[in-house]
Amino acid sequence: MPYNAEGSLRLSGRVAPLIDDHTLGTEMELGDFVRVARRNWRLVLSTLLLVVAVSAIITASATRQYQAETELFVSTSGADSVADLAQGGSFTQRQVTTYADLVSTPLVLEPVISDLGLDYSTRGLARHISASVPPNTVLIRVTVTDENPSQAAEIANAISTQFAETIQSLERVDSSGDTPVKATVVRPATIPQTPASPDPVRNIAIATVLGLLLGSGLAMLRDLSDKRVRGESDISAITDEPIIGAVTFDADATTHPLVVELDPRSMRSESFRSLRTNLIYLDPDNRPRVLLTTSSVMGEGKSTTATNLALTIAETGSTVCLIEGDLRRPRVMTYMGLENAVGLTEILVGRAEVEDVMQPYVTNMRVIGCGQIPPNPSELLGSNAMKQLIERLSNEFDYVIIDGPPLMAVTDSAILSTIADGTIVVVGTGIVDRDELQRTLVDLDRVGGKVVGLVANRLPVKGPDAYRQAYGAYQDAIELDDKRRPRRARPRRSRAASTATRG
Repeated sequence: MPYNAEGSLRLSGRVAPLIDDHTLGTEMELGDFVRVARRNWRLVLSTLLLVVAVSAIITASATRQYQAETELFVSTSGADSVADLAQGGSFTQRQVTTYADLVSTPLVLEPVISDLGLDYSTRGLARHISASVPPNTVLIRVTVTDENPSQAAEIANAISTQFAETIQSLERVDSSGDTPVKATVVRPATIPQTPASPDPVRNIAIATVLGLLLGSGLAMLRDLSDKRVRGESDISAITDEPIIGAVTFDADATTHPLVVELDPRSMRSESFRSLRTNLIYLDPDNRPRVLLTTSSVMGEGKSTTATNLALTIAETGSTVCLIEGDLRRPRVMTYMGLENAVGLTEILVGRAEVEDVMQPYVTNMRVIGCGQIPPNPSELLGSNAMKQLIERLSNEFDYVIIDGPPLMAVTDSAILSTIADGTIVVVGTGIVDRDELQRTLVDLDRVGGKVVGLVANRLPVKGPDAYRQAYGAYQDAIELDDKRRPRRARPRRSRAASTATRG
């Protein structure tokens, strides 16, 4: 389900096309709906509870309505033979629907209102009455709805009695008063014990369905309008470039960025080692040795990624040189606690030599800081002096890692990507949005920068986009085994052996 954020064309086969801002207009699979629901489960739940609560309030405050029912049987008389009886039955079945329409007419209702002393007009009473004919029968079912259950039954019975009299007067064929059509009450109305409406169970069930539908719709709308990258699935949907690293969020990362040194057995440390391994084996025959780390915007963790990656590479015995290429807002030397009075700027303008500026940090690792912040960073980074420096360092070290500035802010990283063997784009989930990441990849593609992969940083540890903590669980199991493993007892020495030793 690939897409981008602007509907742009595919560039160099690396940027996937977009139909719209998110998954609207593309095929959404069941997993997408589940992920959207899990991301917005609080919204879905709160909407459901709100709709159910409103329904419960309306149901509780609604006036109770009671229904009383009576049934009449319509028949014909005067048949002298079976044929006459059959003909009369067919006539009655054809006419019974018309008779049912007479129930709510003034001809029937006016006498009822008068006899019962009701405070209704015929039209007002008719709104409380319904008459129906069950299929293939000569029965008329009369239903009366009223707030008073006793009055509902009383009105229903009065209507059935009056209706029978009305039918006889309408179907009278001679002055003697005989009529072939007769309506007989077969089931008189009784006082209802429970209200017909409102129905709490039905209303709550309908409210639950409507609440889920409304909550799901709001969740989809929110997900479509939220352009932030939330997890690896969002990254994969934006670009075909591989995700070569995944690092979980750590609130302590800003104060203790060098997690590989601070806690080498943690899951985040192992994530950086996985990134190192993926880089080494991404293209074994043409392994990139000069690497640029950049991001779209500030705060995505590019400097933390660059420093920890350099430390993990040095652990393998390979020599690595880390260059602070962010000449506008440097952070690497601060993270490492190194002096930054002179650095890359002084080398590029010819005020210092590489040997005087390069500082050792750990075994196999050297660091070149930013130095003084220059007024023209882009020109310095794109100069021949920078190219010559990178060429020299690539001959002296197995790996050269450049920490560049965010690409959306300035063009420095776009310039550096042209002299690096490969660019690592750090994607800070929850910080960068899809439009920004898309434009970053497009800008790198336009200048010919080679993206070796993306690093999903700040991944949540819980929720639908949570990074699978397999290593963490495995490490916990190792520590638990260490605690459970009994200590081996020291072998007891015999007295003879002890005496011989002393002697």
